[in-house]
Amino acid sequence: MSSPTSGNSPVRSGMETPPTPHPISDEVLRAVYASDMEMYPAGLSYDRLCSWVAACPEMSICWSSPKTGILGVVIVLPMLREYWEDLLVGKLKEPTVDAHTMFPHDNKREQKPQAEHVEVAGARQICNGKAPNGRISAVQENEEQQEVGLHVYHIERLAVEPPTSKQRRFSEIAMEEVTRRAAEKKGWKVVGLSALVATDGGKRTFQRMGFKNTGYRELFVTKVIRRPSYAAIGIGNSPSIPEDAVDEPEELDMLYIYPEDGAGGKSVSEIIGYGRTVVAMSEMTVKRVSQEEGELPSLLMSSNGNGCALELSSSI
Repeated sequence: MSSPTSGNSPVRSGMETPPTPHPISDEVLRAVYASDMEMYPAGLSYDRLCSWVAACPEMSICWSSPKTGILGVVIVLPMLREYWEDLLVGKLKEPTVDAHTMFPHDNKREQKPQAEHVEVAGARQICNGKAPNGRISAVQENEEQQEVGLHVYHIERLAVEPPTSKQRRFSEIAMEEVTRRAAEKKGWKVVGLSALVATDGGKRTFQRMGFKNTGYRELFVTKVIRRPSYAAIGIGNSPSIPEDAVDEPEELDMLYIYPEDGAGGKSVSEIIGYGRTVVAMSEMTVKRVSQEEGELPSLLMSSNGNGCALELSSSI
C-alpha cells in the first residue's frame, strides 16, 4: 500500500549538501508502520514489514540532509514474477507477501564439476571431473536469471522547505534510485513495477509515471442501518420515525473487487451492493517493462542518465 506523500522537501542547489540515501532506521520504520495502519488498517503486522526490509535492505531507502533531517522514504518489495503477477490481480494480498519464499533468492550457485572425456589408448575414458593427471576441472559459476516485479509498498516525503527555482519531485528521486539499484542486481530481470495506491496524491503520482490500473481494488465499506428499537411506526398508510431515532454505521468491512468483477461495466455500488458507503479505496497499478527494450522504463531514470538525484520538488 503506497502511502500519501504529503510534505515533500526541496533541496537547494549550490553549496548545500544534497540528500543522502541510507537504510531506514527502526524509528523511521515504526513511524511509517503507525501511519499506514492509521490510514489503511489492512492487517499487516510489524514483524512482516520488518521481514521485507531485512530480506532486501537495498530496496528500502531513507533520504536525509544535515539541514532538514529526514526527507522521505520508499519501501519496495522485489517479488518473483509468479507471485507478483498474482499480487497485481488480487490473488495474493499485500500483507501476506512472504519475503522468504517470494523474494528473489541468491542467484549464485556452483555447478558440480563436469565429467571430462579423455582419450586413453584410443578409448574414451570418463574421469568424473578429474583428468588422468589428477587435475580437477574448472568449476563454472552459474547465474540464474530471475524475473522480478518491483512492488512499491510505501513512498512518502516527510519534510517541507520553501520552494526553489530548480527542483525535482521526490517520487522521481526515489523511483530512480530504486530502479538503478534493481538494474545493478546480478541475476535480476525486472519485468515491471507496481503500487497499491490509496490516496488521490498517490494516484496522480503513479499516473504521471505511466502506471495503469489493473482492475483490482480494495475497499473499506460501511452500511448505515437504523436501530431496531426505532423501526418505523406505521400509522395507517403514513409511517413515522421517532425524533430521537439515530443512524449508526456498522463496523468497517474490507471488500475486494477483482478485474473480472468490473468486466461487465458495473459500477462500484452495483458490485458491493447498494446501501454501503465506501470509506476508503485503493487501486492496484502497474507499469510493465517492454520485453523488446529489455530495460527499466526510461521515465523512471535520471534525465541526465547518471542516477544522481540532487533536488526535490515541493510536490510529489
